[in-house]
Amino acid sequence: MELKSNKIMSQDMPKRGIFQRFRKDEDGALIIFSLMMMVMILWFGGMAVDLMRYETTRAKLQGSLDRATLAAADLDQVMAPADVVRDYMDKAGMLHFLQGDPIVDQGINYRIVTANASAPMPLFFYDLPKVFSSPFTPGMSSLTVSGSSTAEERVSDVEISLVLDVSSSMNSNNRMTNLRPAAREFVTTVLANNTNAPQGLITISMIPYSAVVNPGTDIAPHLNINRTHEYSTCPMFDDTEFTTTALNLGASYDHVSHFSYGGSNDMPINPNYTWCFAGDLNAIKPHTTNEADLHTAINNLHAYGNTAIDMGVKWGVALLDSSTQSLISSLAGASGTGVPAIANGRPELHTQADVLKVLVLMTDGQNTQQWDLVEPYKSGMSPVWFDLDDVNQPLWDVDFNKTSVQYQGEATNSRWDDWFYWNGYSGTLRYRDYPNGFNSRLAYVNASPVDASGPGEGTRYVDNGDELYHASWQQLFADRSYFLINNHYFLDAYYAGAWSWNEYWGTDNSIDHLIVNGSEANTRLSNICAAARAQGIVIYTVAFEAPSGGQTALQDCASSSSHYFDVDGTDISGAFSAIASDIRNLKLTQ
Repeated sequence: MELKSNKIMSQDMPKRGIFQRFRKDEDGALIIFSLMMMVMILWFGGMAVDLMRYETTRAKLQGSLDRATLAAADLDQVMAPADVVRDYMDKAGMLHFLQGDPIVDQGINYRIVTANASAPMPLFFYDLPKVFSSPFTPGMSSLTVSGSSTAEERVSDVEISLVLDVSSSMNSNNRMTNLRPAAREFVTTVLANNTNAPQGLITISMIPYSAVVNPGTDIAPHLNINRTHEYSTCPMFDDTEFTTTALNLGASYDHVSHFSYGGSNDMPINPNYTWCFAGDLNAIKPHTTNEADLHTAINNLHAYGNTAIDMGVKWGVALLDSSTQSLISSLAGASGTGVPAIANGRPELHTQADVLKVLVLMTDGQNTQQWDLVEPYKSGMSPVWFDLDDVNQPLWDVDFNKTSVQYQGEATNSRWDDWFYWNGYSGTLRYRDYPNGFNSRLAYVNASPVDASGPGEGTRYVDNGDELYHASWQQLFADRSYFLINNHYFLDAYYAGAWSWNEYWGTDNSIDHLIVNGSEANTRLSNICAAARAQGIVIYTVAFEAPSGGQTALQDCASSSSHYFDVDGTDISGAFSAIASDIRNLKLTQ
């Protein structure tokens, strides 16, 4: 029995060894660890994918909101702003994500649109560990993607100078016809977004220019002009004035003589054809908000004369510079000026951040010569005397045979050596020692002026109730063109030998004072544009069928290449429309 028990025990020994060896065997343990690591890597990688999906969804949602609110906030948008937002989100397939209705706040010159949206996004990999949980809970977690966007278009305080070429070439190729509606549309578009401060105020100054700029009857009295006549008031500026945007209202300025450069008929000068227009024809319209007044002024623009782009820009930037603030403030609210009371204090300082200053410059040409009369024609006395019917009779209305020309004794102070040629007479009656209208030489010698003469005026006398007038040269040039002065007043005297050839043709050289030539004007234009840009003034330029010289000058003047427009024909309307839209700031605020 004892032997048998031992045998059984010896037979069980190998089995126990196998189990012991299996228990101690570690082969395959790495596979289990690897499986666990793969699950972890898949989980973390999956969460990264979920996060990328989240960011992609968020960016798409936010981008759609931004585009929708920007389109809705555009002041040119004719659809209801809330409908625009919904339409954009619908086309992006995200309409059902909008949270409530878009919020719209708008006024005359601004619109603010706010829209909110949120979208649930399932997480595909975030719940992977649930597979191994006990008990297993099916379903996926999710994140909420949210977006909010606010867009605003607001026209803040804006000061604009609209500088328009009205030189003679604007009469060609329907340029003036095409300019008028373009300029009117610009005015309407810009002023349509106007309101009182603090929401914003837009004022427009219109500066028509040819060879000169007419400041008009409102501005001229505030300038210190050295008057040589009282017909018109176009001031002249020297080169130093074009290195600064400021206009020194305390300085003294000479002004251009009143004359007509051309003319071929023996008629009085048409006031529409003088180098500097009188009154308010082609005059500056400063800092106005009145759309109707500007439209009327645009409709009344009259093209004549040479081209001085530098003069137009000088006035344009001066009306954007605080140096003219006292001038504008004195006009603000005054009857008939067109400057509203709310414009008091304009132009603002260049350093004021919430004020946009814009200069819009148009030309169809290039800088040419700027002329004036030479002395003695600018301020001296002429040799022509008039026998007036009454004190109010204009010189051009005086009969030819009631005029006389002094041809001797002008160089002396004595009247005893004076001799006159009486126009319209014959024989010895043509030569007298007193002018036509006086009864005798003695009456002429002893005659005294009736009243004091104003600047550029002649001298009035009375002899036995007869009105006589000794005219100045400026008065003759304000009466007829330089070509017709010698032909109307001096031709007979020349043929009769009373006047020499040089005296007869002298007035042909009267308009011989070249203020600047085209090249010098280009330099002045470049300088004033640079000064304006340095002050932060935004300059748009429009070359309207302009030659290469004008195009080059305007490209140099503009704030950048994108601020320069080169247009033909009716395309000028598109250029002005683009500038008007660009002036308004469209931006995201959130």
